[in-house]
Amino acid sequence: MSDKKNLKEQKAQDKLNKIKEKQAKKQQKLEAKKSKKEEFTKLYNEFEGHDGTREGKIKAAKTKRIKKEKEKIDYKLAFKEAPVKFLKEVNKIQWSSRKNLGTKFLWVIIFIAIFGVFFFCVDWIFQTLFELIKII
Repeated sequence: MSDKKNLKEQKAQDKLNKIKEKQAKKQQKLEAKKSKKEEFTKLYNEFEGHDGTREGKIKAAKTKRIKKEKEKIDYKLAFKEAPVKFLKEVNKIQWSSRKNLGTKFLWVIIFIAIFGVFFFCVDWIFQTLFELIKII
């Protein structure tokens, strides 16, 4: 009897722990959301160069927050490295064997023939149907 009680108590304790963990995660999410909102309002209040409306301030704050500086590209170095990178990528390719390519080619030819016959039959059926209806 005591084993059953212990098991029930342990299950209840596990459930309580899970609920507490969920609440803690929820609280962390709320705090993160709150900090983002505070950061945005700080940007909103500090940023100048808007048209004076609330929408203008929000738009200006968003663009300031999102914009990041781009790194300049060294084109000379890029042109020097491009062929080497290309060859490295080509060497990574695993080419199919001759036997494998042959079987794939045969399958393609077989399916082309099957679909050709199928569409020929469908076309012939519609043609005879239209001739019976005297549309053609």
